[in-house]
Amino acid sequence: MKRSFVMLLVVLSLATSCNTKTQKSSKNENTKENIEKSMHIPESINIKGIAQNPEGIEFDKNDNTFLLSSLNAGPIIKINLDGSYKAFTSGESFPMSTAGLQIDYKRNTLLATGFNGLELMDEDPNTKGISNLRVYNLTTGVIERDINLSALVPDAPAYMANDIAVDKNGNVYVTDWFAGVVYKVDENGEPSVFWRNETGIKSGGNGIDYHPDGYLLVSLVSVNEKGLYANYGLVKIPISNPEQAKLVKFVNAGFTGFDGMVLKSNGNVVGVTNNGTSPGGNTLVELSSDDNWETAKIVNTKAIKPSTTLAITPDNLNYIINQDFSPEAAKSENWTIERIEF
Repeated sequence: MKRSFVMLLVVLSLATSCNTKTQKSSKNENTKENIEKSMHIPESINIKGIAQNPEGIEFDKNDNTFLLSSLNAGPIIKINLDGSYKAFTSGESFPMSTAGLQIDYKRNTLLATGFNGLELMDEDPNTKGISNLRVYNLTTGVIERDINLSALVPDAPAYMANDIAVDKNGNVYVTDWFAGVVYKVDENGEPSVFWRNETGIKSGGNGIDYHPDGYLLVSLVSVNEKGLYANYGLVKIPISNPEQAKLVKFVNAGFTGFDGMVLKSNGNVVGVTNNGTSPGGNTLVELSSDDNWETAKIVNTKAIKPSTTLAITPDNLNYIINQDFSPEAAKSENWTIERIEF
């Protein structure tokens, strides 16, 4: 599958990334009181000396650390609040690029999407990559399961496991941006194709999160040869009947698609838009819905540095990982985790 270099840079940086589930909070979550409670987490954390090329970010409330994935196929790393870090994951039979991260506290696991980034960049139409779900022990970082997903869709043009959500029963859902499907992996590790995009929006699934009322919210987005968003939307997929999936309708203007996104404890969704150099292209956006995500509206926006996704702390503060999408990004050794307040 032939791709321009600009397109590939966006592809390798447009995954989703994490879905940090938060605790119950007051209606006004970003209050001065909440911010002061989180002052032990700095406004920014600088990570130096590692060519991580992170795509996904997750906050581990067990030890107040951040986890960063690696498009460069390095280990997922654990970041202390002072910026020091260590390799966290181990035990894999082969390295893979990682994108989305999701902690499942109930089962003490870290879930990660794995894909072959090198094959996506080799310009060879006969190599299509691979999509895996990797499951790690949250305490030790040792891999417990490594599940191939792309074999379920042999006719797909290419594969890129992108983002992850987990429901209350432990079923895991993974978006594949190139294959245009959402995979499901049950508690026993059995994979299946859960949903195919037949919405009419010619885009793959990117960000994903599970709503406790029993459905998934999935961001659809594609990019053109200039690296700009071309097609986008938000789709609601019932867990019990994915055939009844429908696009969320927006009642106000301004939504231009999400990369990574997170469902907050108050029911709102916060997501990252990184639409190249277009107006409002690098933005943190908050959505709300009054009718169980039949419709939605934009309630907050904030210009940010280029980023892919965010993590939300237990005190409901937003942290993004800066990602510049340039050709030098893969070689960069300095990264910043930054708090963003609406």
